[in-house]
Order: sequence, then C-alpha cells, then structure tokens
Amino acid sequence: MEAESLTGTTEWRDYGKEEIHDCVIKLRPNPQRRKNEVFIGCGAGFGGDRPMAALKLLQRVKELDYLVLECLAERTLAEHYRSMTSGGKGYDPRISEWMQLLLPLAVERGVCIITNMGAKNPCGARNEVLRIASRLGISITVGLAYQHKVLKSDLKDVLRDDDADVSVYLGAAPIVECLERYRPNIVITSRVADASLFLGPMVYELGWNWDETKMLAQGSLAGHLLECGCQLTGGYYMHPGDKYRDMSFQDLLDLSLPFVEIKYDGSVCVAKDDSSGGLLNSSTCAEQLLYEVGDPGKYITPDVIVDFQDVVFQPMSKNKVLCTGAKPHVQVIPDMLLLLASKDHGWKGWGEISYGGYECVNRAEAAEFLVRSWMEEIHPGVNKHIISYIIGLDSLKTMTTDNKDARHCEDIRLRMDGLFEEEEIAVQFTREFTALYTNGPAGGGGVRFALDHLTQLD
Repeated sequence: MEAESLTGTTEWRDYGKEEIHDCVIKLRPNPQRRKNEVFIGCGAGFGGDRPMAALKLLQRVKELDYLVLECLAERTLAEHYRSMTSGGKGYDPRISEWMQLLLPLAVERGVCIITNMGAKNPCGARNEVLRIASRLGISITVGLAYQHKVLKSDLKDVLRDDDADVSVYLGAAPIVECLERYRPNIVITSRVADASLFLGPMVYELGWNWDETKMLAQGSLAGHLLECGCQLTGGYYMHPGDKYRDMSFQDLLDLSLPFVEIKYDGSVCVAKDDSSGGLLNSSTCAEQLLYEVGDPGKYITPDVIVDFQDVVFQPMSKNKVLCTGAKPHVQVIPDMLLLLASKDHGWKGWGEISYGGYECVNRAEAAEFLVRSWMEEIHPGVNKHIISYIIGLDSLKTMTTDNKDARHCEDIRLRMDGLFEEEEIAVQFTREFTALYTNGPAGGGGVRFALDHLTQLD
C-alpha cells in the first residue's frame, strides 16, 4: 500500500516506501463515522464498458462520493499477465481513456475513483494516471492497494514461488487503509473481489468495523448488485415481445449506470438517475442478485460470507429500490482466500466462412469435410481436437437439425475451432481453412481466421 501525489507538473512522493500488510483482518481502532450516508456509483461493470456512461453518471448524480470502475475478471487478469510477460503494460491500457474523460469532473466534485485497472501492474497504472493528470493540469494523489507476495497457500510446489503468475482475491481492508492514510483522489488496486471494491468506502465513511457483520453483509449485497453496472438497470434484460422486459430502443440507448445510497445503519437503496432510460425494479435486482452466485445461502467474499436467501427488494419509486435481508452466514468469514494461478493451455486456431443460397448448408458441410481431411493428412488423429458448427443453423444448439425444414437456410456461416498443444499445428489449421477460397465449394466468402495462445486459470 502506498500513495503518490502530483502537483502541477512536478511529481513527488512524500509517503516513503510502501507499507506491507498481511491479509489477516484486524479490528479498526476507534473507527470514525465520517458520514451518515454515502453515495457510491458504478462507473464500469467490466473491462469493455463505456466511459461516456460513467461521465453521464458523474454529471447527473451530484451526490456521488465515490465512483468504482470494476474492469477486471479472470479472463482479463490472465490477458494482462500474458501481456506483461511479453513486454506489455500489465495493467488495463484503457485507463488512459477513462482518466482523460473522468478526472477533471471527478476532482472538481471531490469524487474519489476506485478501480482495479491496475491488474498485474498497479504501479505502472499509477504512473500513467499521474501522466494524464499532469497533462490536464490537475493536482491529484493516487493510492495503491495491491498484492505484494504470496507466502502461504495450498498451491502445487511448481507454482508456489511464482508470485507474478498468482493473483489473490483481496478484500476491502487494503482499500480502507489506503483511504484512511492518504485521502487519495484515486485508488488503484490489483485483483480485489468485486463487491469489496464498493464495501471499502462504506466501511471507511460510515465508521463500520470488521466485526459488524450485519453491516458488512448489507454492504456486500450493495456491492454485488452494483458490480456489473448497467446489468442492474436494464442492460442484458430487454426482450421484445415479453411484456415484463420490453423497452424502447431509446430507453435501451440511454441506460443509466447505477449508484447506491447506503446509511450507517446498513440500509441500502440502489438507484439510477431520474432522467435516464433503462429499467430498475425488483426483477432487474433479482436477476443481478443471482448472477455468479453458486449458493445464495453462502455467498463467499473475503470480508464476510453472506446469506442472500431472505433478501427483499421493495421499489421506493420508479428509479429507486430498497434492499433488505442480507445477513452473515453462520460461518461469518472464510477460512481461506481465493487464489488464481495461470498456466499455459496450448494454442487455438479458428476460422469462419460464409455460404448463402441454394444448398448452402451442404456446401458448408463439404468445407468442413475438406479442412478436417487436409488436417488429418498432415497430422493423423488431430480431428479429435477440432469442433465445428454452422452459425445460423446449429451453433446455439436450440433445435434439432435432422429434419429438412430446419436445414432450409439461405444465409449461414461455418465456424471451426481447433485446440492444440503445439503452435505449429494451430498455424497449419488456419492455413488449411484459408485454402477453402480456391479449393472449397462454390460461393464461400468473408473468411476470417486467427491464432490465440490460451491461458488456463486454476
């Protein structure tokens, strides 16, 4: 944990060397209640979210105290590690775009930004944010809360000492300590559990302690509801023809990112801006509540294990929902933290080609037959590593394709994927697929192909 400040165009560091703490949660000595209620917005729910939506939330909701950018998942974590090992940045490169857009208004309004865009290189992310602030002429302090070293785990021996390749899901405590010590404008983290990104500022502002598990449960409920951004307010929900989920294209265009109003007694209201589109009600809340939850009675976070089974959503207005009923599980806190270790998972080659008109399905099947035969000729037995499907016919496996009517398509696309241990075979697969242009059935077009080095997370 550390912080660095920038004033004008002069960069300086006045907090000395980094502070290293273990992950054992210790009670806060005399925690102070700074606010009776705190407003926290979700500015991003995944790495591909929209910065303009976050800016609109900042512009529209004047009460915001914090804006959380949740941009890191298992897949993106592996990608950032792979990037760093090949000379890349190791942090989310879009942090420049986000900060260029959000910093001026956030600093003007006194809104603290918390983000896990530091990924595998929080220090590099900090330096980039300071560079952006300098260019904008803005004075800021950037705090870091990140994994330093893994000293004890149940990992296999081959991975135990490889800290660069291991990521622990941290809880809210490092964020709370960072806020207490440095009062930063921005907090950049490594992998922190999604709900904990939101719980941190709640604990800090509302004066909660780590043994107030009812408050932590309600705070974690709020964080879990907000962590996927617009998924709470109508995104990934609209369905024409369903009277409960239909909305106009314009409403979908003007989705509002959500925010939460949480009080010191643990009462939680999730909300969206009154002038926005989208939808916020009991159904959208219930859908998000169950997202990525294996056991609703035992939702495990690093800070508290939460029982969601008695959660109730009560609409207070068109754009505001009261959320009650989250409580600590009987176990209260987990015995261990979740740890991810990445390892090589081989090479993936894939290709796509379109066919249309009369007997296009048969032509696509002929193309599949050719690619498989060419590959088998060069690498016998390789077909067991290749899968194929026809987009527009059977790619979603929602219907049987045995009858003639199902096969009567006039616009389809063949997709083939191969997973191989050796890069050379994956390259060969993409070459054989491309050969369909002049060696395959008539009317093929729009060939696309690619080669990916895959990482598996344990």
